[in-house]
Amino acid sequence: MTHPATRWLLSLAVALVSVVGLRADVPDDPAARLAVIGKPTAVEVAPAKVALAGGRAAQQIVVTGRYADGTVRDLTPFVTLTLENPALATVAPGGYLAAKANGTTQLLVVAGPSQVKVPVEVTRADQPQPVSFRNEVIASLNVAGCNAGACHGTPSGKNGFKLSLRGFDPAEDYVQLTRDVLGRRSDRLSPDASLMLQKGLGRIPHEGGQRFATGSTPHQAVELWLKEGLRDDPADLAKLTDVTILPGSRVLNLPSRWQQLSVMGTFSDGSVRDVTRLTVFSSSDTGIADVDPRGLVEFKGPGEVAILCRYLEELRTVRLTYLEPRDGFVWSNPPEANYVDKHVFAKLKMLSIPPSDLCSDQDFLRRAYLDLIGTLPTPAETVAFLDDRSPAKREKLIDALLERPEYADFWTLKWSDVLRSNRKGLTVKGIHVFQRWVRDQIASNRPFDEMVRELLTASGSTFANPPASYYRITRDAPNLAETTAQLFFGVRLQCAKCHNHPFERWTQDDYYSFAAFFAQVKQKRDPLEPGPAANQPGGEVIFVTRGGDVTQPRTKQVMPAKPLGAPAPKIAPGEDRREALAKWTTDPGNLLFTRSVANRVWFHLMGKGIVDPVDDFRDSNPSANDELLDALAKDFAANKFDVKKLIRTVMLSRTYQLSAQANDLNRDDARYFSHAYTKLMTAEQLLDAICAVTAVPEKFAGLPAGTRAIQLPDGEVNHPFLKTFGQPARELACECEREGDSNLAQALQLINGPTVNGKLRDANNRIGKLLAANKGDREVLDDLYLATLSRRPTDEDVKISLEYLGRAKDKRRAWEDIHWALINTKEFLFRH
Repeated sequence: MTHPATRWLLSLAVALVSVVGLRADVPDDPAARLAVIGKPTAVEVAPAKVALAGGRAAQQIVVTGRYADGTVRDLTPFVTLTLENPALATVAPGGYLAAKANGTTQLLVVAGPSQVKVPVEVTRADQPQPVSFRNEVIASLNVAGCNAGACHGTPSGKNGFKLSLRGFDPAEDYVQLTRDVLGRRSDRLSPDASLMLQKGLGRIPHEGGQRFATGSTPHQAVELWLKEGLRDDPADLAKLTDVTILPGSRVLNLPSRWQQLSVMGTFSDGSVRDVTRLTVFSSSDTGIADVDPRGLVEFKGPGEVAILCRYLEELRTVRLTYLEPRDGFVWSNPPEANYVDKHVFAKLKMLSIPPSDLCSDQDFLRRAYLDLIGTLPTPAETVAFLDDRSPAKREKLIDALLERPEYADFWTLKWSDVLRSNRKGLTVKGIHVFQRWVRDQIASNRPFDEMVRELLTASGSTFANPPASYYRITRDAPNLAETTAQLFFGVRLQCAKCHNHPFERWTQDDYYSFAAFFAQVKQKRDPLEPGPAANQPGGEVIFVTRGGDVTQPRTKQVMPAKPLGAPAPKIAPGEDRREALAKWTTDPGNLLFTRSVANRVWFHLMGKGIVDPVDDFRDSNPSANDELLDALAKDFAANKFDVKKLIRTVMLSRTYQLSAQANDLNRDDARYFSHAYTKLMTAEQLLDAICAVTAVPEKFAGLPAGTRAIQLPDGEVNHPFLKTFGQPARELACECEREGDSNLAQALQLINGPTVNGKLRDANNRIGKLLAANKGDREVLDDLYLATLSRRPTDEDVKISLEYLGRAKDKRRAWEDIHWALINTKEFLFRH
């Protein structure tokens, strides 16, 4: 769910742009405009024929130039537009036509040396065309931001005036505007004195400031509605059924960094109308491109954005890419190990971003160990790998690590985090049996669809049948719907609980229909596992009742069980609805599932999702590489949901094995995987690594000796080092709960905290054992470097270290200082 502060900033941005009517920075200089137009081989206009039906009808056209090199440019802001009969319509700069009188004419479009004529027909201009409250006034309030979450759309309203959020309840809004406080906000007798108009135009003091630009389409719609007597819509009002964005997704090239959008609404009476000026536009990345209230996108630099277009309750996105040639860029044609590289490199080549070189063997070794098993290689393992001259040694290492028990431990930790396995919800016994079940699935490489199907359909004792714990962690239908959507589809459904999702296609109906799958699931005390005391929880039994419905709170309708974005399945009376849900979820063709799981695996291996955040799939948060994500999802399903095979495919790619060292042209890339992503080791990885390099294991209360941090059943061990480095409490079904940012407390733990310093001073630690074995200084130094940094020391490392030892009065303390310095290097602390 979007943070309130973020929603406020978005609303403010929309409001400010709406007020001043900002336009993109289109050049006025004739020579600059002609340079953008260039010499097109063809000029196209969409729509190809302009039909204006009604005296207030309008149409935003889009003019496209096609060029000999196969590129396209949006020429809409740069062309000259002339109507042969100007009495029939007006033509505003930027290609916006508005009806005046009935008749037919031609629109002459001149683009440098090229020109084209577009038929224009105006009908019913002399017939009354009342303003629609639902289709125009509500849309105007949307564009102005009046009903946004930070303004009157907040649940409590603002200053006594409340509107439904983004107009999802127009009937209630009509009452508020025309009846509340004796109708003072909309004056029938003196429309111009209406508060909604006076405040909206900024003519009288208003906390929200000016909301309508004078003369804008929203201003005209509201003003005319007031003058028409606050007419409500007829019962047979044509309803919006679809929205189309012209020209659709597009790749632009220098000098064409502008793109005009045109929004067409299709209604239930068959009519198609331009609704561009009543549409709310937003950019997925304003650092790359902005969009103004009239639908003109301007790129600030090369990159990709998704432009979200929302008219009433319909949301559509259009993907736009802008490219510029880069000085010094030469594509090096790096070899492609598999389809991962094919799609990653195709995107990098298109964006003129050269990939980094392959990482060194020592970097690959360390990266593979940390990503697959969460631990560092031993000195012996490091030496064996570095000295191996086999060309297939990286492939062999991946295969070997996938079969080690630590792989199951580490990936069990990852899934236990987001499955929210903690003793507060499951009891101590419950977390152990649930953790063991998850680990068994991963260790046996059980097909992931089977594991998910068992979770979703589980019943019985949570102790005897551990997957039933899924319904003990989350206990009610709405929360189960939210958790399931986020875990397995990457959909954050929470916002649709109270209103239609503001940035996604999911509605309240979708939310409660999905929740209906879980309405029959109940819990009761397990008589065979009652708990240690009457007031202490024991086991629970998960069961399914014959009845159980979910009611949509706004419409009061009982909602049928229906998957997200799919038709409702046929469920026989008495049948467990979850069976139908599990079948749909794990269907190989369900891209919501396959894309989400593939993206989550990619995130854990690469440090960043193709969709990022990893569990926030929505049209307004586009993936970095659609083709790559689709290929991974398809391969995952084709290989029968084999997670190990998916991991192996990613790790064998050249993309995974690229160096973290950036080059001059990919240094700023944090999105397209042109180099390895550097990140601080996770809390458990870091603690285990410190234990391994010092050879001093950590002792966890109540757990067997030798238990590693990645094997802990939950975070309630309350280890201060782990908590400082972001170990999650497992209260959210979100990867975001695990904190990855560094802070001062972490620095203090590493510099003088008891964990690091206690292990360095332990008499029987790695240093102590090496000295006790009478190892020479160079042998000790080599061992510390191999254990800590997974490499041998360089000549300079050797020189500095041995000189320091030679000056030391206490050799043991000197070795502790050297090892402390190694542990505090970025080379040790970060996965790179």
